[in-house]
Amino acid sequence: MDDVIAIIGGSKRTLYRYFPSKDELFFAVVTCVSDRTMEGLNVKHSNDLRETLTTFGESYLRTVVSPDGLSLFRAVSSEAPHLPKLGDRFLHDATHRVSGLLADYFKERNQQKPAETIADPTVAAGQFLALVRGPTHLVALLGGKAPAEMEIKGAVASAVETFLGGAVGRGSE
Repeated sequence: MDDVIAIIGGSKRTLYRYFPSKDELFFAVVTCVSDRTMEGLNVKHSNDLRETLTTFGESYLRTVVSPDGLSLFRAVSSEAPHLPKLGDRFLHDATHRVSGLLADYFKERNQQKPAETIADPTVAAGQFLALVRGPTHLVALLGGKAPAEMEIKGAVASAVETFLGGAVGRGSE
């Protein structure tokens, strides 16, 4: 708390009025960074599923391997074992929010193109995002360096091909 006050000024009393504990202050910082990191992400609807997935996937991967994205993930991963509510909040505020955008697109698309139904849009969205992160995110986390643009494009192209090869047109079995 002393470090925060040294940076922003004010007093402990004022800081504790807004944040009753260090945990709440940390949660607020994580939420703020998460919001800032994710604010540019949205699904640009297109009739071409491949194009939509590619555009969204590239934007998403750039976001998670950005300096802010990597710092946020490291901080949450490091502190979540000590602050279980932090992991839940991060899942809700960042992960589920992003997969929800894609799931909503899949649901809408299912209504428009029933012959190309994605059986479970919520599960499929999470699976697609996991494919997009793939080893590229892990390498950036451990190597400390964001991938080049060509690596991002290649990783997303591979994720899109894998996803389209396994998720589209199977219907609910």
